[in-house]
Parts: sequence; C-alpha cells; structure tokens
Amino acid sequence: MKDTVGKGTFVLTVSGVVCKFFGALFRLPLTNIIGIEGIGIFQMIMSLYSLLLIFVSSGVTNSLSKLVSSSRAKGENFKLGQYFKYAIMFSGGIGLGLGVIFALFSKYIASLQGIVAGGNSYLLFIVLLPLGGLIGVYRGVIQGYENMVPTAFSQIIEQVIKFVFGLLFAFILGSKGASAGVFGAFLGITVSEILAFLYLASVMSKKIKIKKSKDKDYEARNEFFKASLPLSFSSAVVPLTHAIESMIIISLLVKSGYSSTVATSLYGLQTGVVGAILNFPLIISMAVAVALLPKVSFLTATKEDGQLKSIINKSFNVMWYFLIPLILGIASISKELYPIIYPNVIQGYLKIALQLTSLGAVSVIISSISSFLLSILQARGFFYHTLIFNIIGGIAKIVILIILAQIKEIAAYSIAISNIVMFSIICICSLIKLGSVIKINFFEFVLPLLSGVVMFLAVRLLLNSITGILGVVLSILLGGITYFVMAFPLTKEYFNLFIKKISKNKL
Repeated sequence: MKDTVGKGTFVLTVSGVVCKFFGALFRLPLTNIIGIEGIGIFQMIMSLYSLLLIFVSSGVTNSLSKLVSSSRAKGENFKLGQYFKYAIMFSGGIGLGLGVIFALFSKYIASLQGIVAGGNSYLLFIVLLPLGGLIGVYRGVIQGYENMVPTAFSQIIEQVIKFVFGLLFAFILGSKGASAGVFGAFLGITVSEILAFLYLASVMSKKIKIKKSKDKDYEARNEFFKASLPLSFSSAVVPLTHAIESMIIISLLVKSGYSSTVATSLYGLQTGVVGAILNFPLIISMAVAVALLPKVSFLTATKEDGQLKSIINKSFNVMWYFLIPLILGIASISKELYPIIYPNVIQGYLKIALQLTSLGAVSVIISSISSFLLSILQARGFFYHTLIFNIIGGIAKIVILIILAQIKEIAAYSIAISNIVMFSIICICSLIKLGSVIKINFFEFVLPLLSGVVMFLAVRLLLNSITGILGVVLSILLGGITYFVMAFPLTKEYFNLFIKKISKNKL
C-alpha cells in the first residue's frame, strides 16, 4: 500500500513553509503602505474573517475527506455525488448567508469595533465567505482520494496572488486613506480566492468524475450532516476561545494591577511576537493531521487494524522526530533572536518574552499531539466526541484565563498556561476514547526528547561565547548537527526511507 501519509505530509509541509514565508512577507510592505492605523484595521477585520472562514470550510473539508475515503474503501462511489451536492449547499449556502449579513451590517459591525471608516472591507465578505466554503468542499473531496498536492498548490496560489494583488491594490487605493488601503488588501485576497477556486475546480473536473444522481440518497445526506455539523462547530471552538480571550484579557490584566498600556503590550508580546515564532512548528503537525485523516478513514472502513495501528504509530514518530528539534531549537536561540527581529518592540520585555517562550513551547507540543489525536477521532467517525472534547477544553481555558489573569504575579502568563490546560484536556479525553488504537514506541518517543535536550544545551553553550547574528547562524548549524547525530538510529532510518521513495518516484 502506498505511503500517501508520508507523501502528503511532505507536500503540505513544503507548502506550509512557502505560505508562512509569503504571509510574513506580505505584512511588512503592507504596514509601510497603509500605516500603523491601517494595519490595525486590517487585523481586526482579518480576525473575524479567519474565524468565519474556519466555520464555513474547515469542518466540511475534514468531513468530506473522511466520508469520501470511507466510501472508496467500501466501494460506495455512488454516494460521492450526494456528498458533493450537500457540501456545496451547506458550506456555500452558509458562506453566502454570512457574507450577506456582514455586507448589510458592515457599518454597524465596524462601528462596534471602533473602525467606522473600515466597514467597506466587510462588503467583500459576500464573495470571500462563499468562495472559502466552496474551496473547502473541493479540497475535502480531493483529499478523500489521499491526494494532497492540489490542496498544497491552491494554498500557494492564495498566498502568492494575495501578496502581488493585495499589495498592488493597497498601494493604488492607499492614497485615499488607511481604510481604502485596507479595502485594496482585501480586494487582492478576493482575487487570490477566485484563482484558487478555479484551479481546484479544474483539477477536480479532470481527475475526479462525480456522477450526478437524480435520486435522493437519504443515507448519504444523513452521513454528511452527521459529520459536517459537529466538525464545523468543533473547528470554530479554539478560534472562538482566542476571540473571547482578545476581548477580555486587557481588562483582566488591568484589574490585576497593570496599566492599560502595559496590558496591551503583554497581549501583543504573547500573540504577536512569541506566538508568531512558535506557531511555525505547527506546520508539521497540521500537515500530518490532514494527510493522516483519509488514510485512517480508509483503513478503518476496510477493517485493516494491523495496518491502521502501524500507520498511526509511524506517522506520530515522524511528526515527533521533526517537531521536537524545531520547538526546542526556537526556544534555545530566542534570547538572541528576539532583539534581532524585534529590536524596538522587545525592549524592556525580553525576560518575560523568554519565559513566555518556554511555556509556549510546551503548549505547542501538546497542541500538536491534540491535532494528531483529533484527526484520528474524526477519521474513525467520532465526530461528536471531537466537538465535546474541544468544548470542554475551551471552557476550561476561559475559566483558567479569568482566574489567573487577575493575579498579578502570574497574570502575564495566563494565556500560555490556559492554552496548556486546554490542549492537555483535549489530549487526555482523546486518548481515553481511542484506547488501544494508539500505541507509541517508547524508544522513538524518548530518543528525540533526549536528543533535543542535548541540542538545546549545546546551542546555549555556543551562544554564551558567540553573540549576534553570527552566533544565531552557527547555533542553528550546530543544533541541527547535534540533534541528527544524537538521534542517529532514527535519522538513518528516515533518511534511507526518504532515499528509497525518491528512487521509486513516490514523492
């Protein structure tokens, strides 16, 4: 059986790195074009857009990936047309409905946010949200065939076109004011979504033949909504907790004794500085989760339990092997890295940034494991469990945040600690439900951890002697060599596997 998980993970990881690069590159010139006020307006609108986009697309993508894969395994390809039809109606319809609401009440919504002049950008939601929903549908169907290349390429199209046309339109319209420049940026995003959709539609029309059926398949309809409804709400839980967090954290920190300015700075430090860097390793865990879902679904449907446990174990080991050095590597160079990339912002906050980085590293590790486990839950059909576990974790996060953010001694760390609590609860609940399906090799779990610790210490010793950019560059090289040598048995195994796949043209 082909290792579609390995190929899919590789493809999605590469596209994730490219997308992160263009995403970060986009913000720098955009800030210079529309100014600090403009980027503030852009972020407020983008936060709502991202939340709504996840709701209209993420759950449908995952549910289709699972349902299409299961149907293929059972030889029930006749259901694909029904799944596709209901997905278009559900995701596209909700996206259009939300888009119309935001277009009609754009000025009122912008007024509530305190960005009255930025309301025009919400008019584009009437196109952006249904497009996002349709893109999610096409990606889900294609991923159900265990093909991750179109998803990866469409993501790159989105980022590259957004970069080109978003900056172009922002520059052209920016002369009329910050809000006009923001509208131009979102106009560029709209163009990127249109092109990504056209690409996916073209791929699907050429490679996947979906037969249209005039008969109503109530079983297919029930299966679709049984999966899509809980997964749509489930995918929105974590972003929703972050949205609630953004609305209450400043007032809570002020209550604990911080000034409003310092409280805002601490929130920006956590989310905009530390979070931006530590979120990079999540590319790997998300790639594994997306690639793993249809494979586990297929093997579950065919009742191949031996292969199922093997692919889960292998996928986790590979994710763990690459995740640990990335996270510990970032933590090890953060003391020297922050002043280089944030020379003005980090002044006076370096000590707390390092402490937040340590806590954030733990949070990212647990978050990665939770993404992995949730993907398996979805693939095995435990849709409502996925929703319930996310809700329990989300509620716990908000409660912990409210309690800790009012205690000045630990208030600055309340977001990081609450994230750890949330993802830990999700992991524990998922492990209990999955039971014997998850069996991780002790050696392949511990060796990367020990190698990562040795790497961390080696890097710190080097940076105590050599500082600045040169020290950071040399420490990255030393850290990589140290980790791969320390984890040599696994390094050799994965390297040989990679070479073998290249020689067979399977990557």
